Amino acid sequence: PNAPKTTQDVANESLYLIASISKPSPYENEAVLVTYTLYFSPQVYIANFVPVDNPSYNNFWSQDIPIKEYETRRTTYQNEDFNAVDLKQVVLYPQKSGALPIEPFSLELYVQIPTGRRDFFGDPIMRSATKVVSAGASVLNVKALPAAGRPDDFSGAVGKFNFETSANNTTLDANESLQIEVKVSGAGNLKLLKLPELSLPSSLEQYEPEFNDEVSVSASGMKGAVRQTYTVVPRYVGNYPVNELKFSYFDLEKESYGHLILVKSGQEEVFSQKGINDSIVFFNKWHHQS
Repeated sequence: PNAPKTTQDVANESLYLIASISKPSPYENEAVLVTYTLYFSPQVYIANFVPVDNPSYNNFWSQDIPIKEYETRRTTYQNEDFNAVDLKQVVLYPQKSGALPIEPFSLELYVQIPTGRRDFFGDPIMRSATKVVSAGASVLNVKALPAAGRPDDFSGAVGKFNFETSANNTTLDANESLQIEVKVSGAGNLKLLKLPELSLPSSLEQYEPEFNDEVSVSASGMKGAVRQTYTVVPRYVGNYPVNELKFSYFDLEKESYGHLILVKSGQEEVFSQKGINDSIVFFNKWHHQS
């Protein structure tokens, strides 16, 4: 006759950790969500878990997505009734093409398993067990961004974006400063892209730009805006045009490259304020050209 199952036997056949990948074949710098789900038999109670091995996610930009509350759901696994709970989520942005491995993720589980017997008060008698479960290594087959149609100024932006610039003033006295802001917003690899650099005449003193990002990372990837603010001081009276700014990106929906160009327009002129202080007028009107 078959020997009765031990507590460890029950634990071994009742606990599985599975990694699910939202996009097995993404493009370079396209967001991928990896979810680690624990499947456990309804007869097993999870007391605690401790990570044993955490993947390093080499060749990926990565960020964990906090799970505020572990929610158990009923499901099936290998044609049997199981409970499931998502224990870890991480967003990945592959930084190169090819077959990129994702290392295993392992947990040590502390569980309570009913013995089938009850105590004097009628409560089930439980036994403790531990088990290490592992979501095995996975591979992402990352597609290279197409070479055909790639703009010369393309610097790796992938997603869907808006591009704009603004100045806090357009007419100012000599030696008075102004701030010019270059901003990219939308959804994509915002924390990884390179903003176009403002090109100004040498007669304008330009300070190192201040970078700021308002980017949130959720299960769907990065969203928000990044910006650079330039402080500029003109030293001489004059009419100073700002060269056109170009921003190119790879549009994941269209699977092609997009272009956003800010082009100068309008007529500006130099004038004096009541003959006291000469002033400088900047090109301040831009419009999108796609």
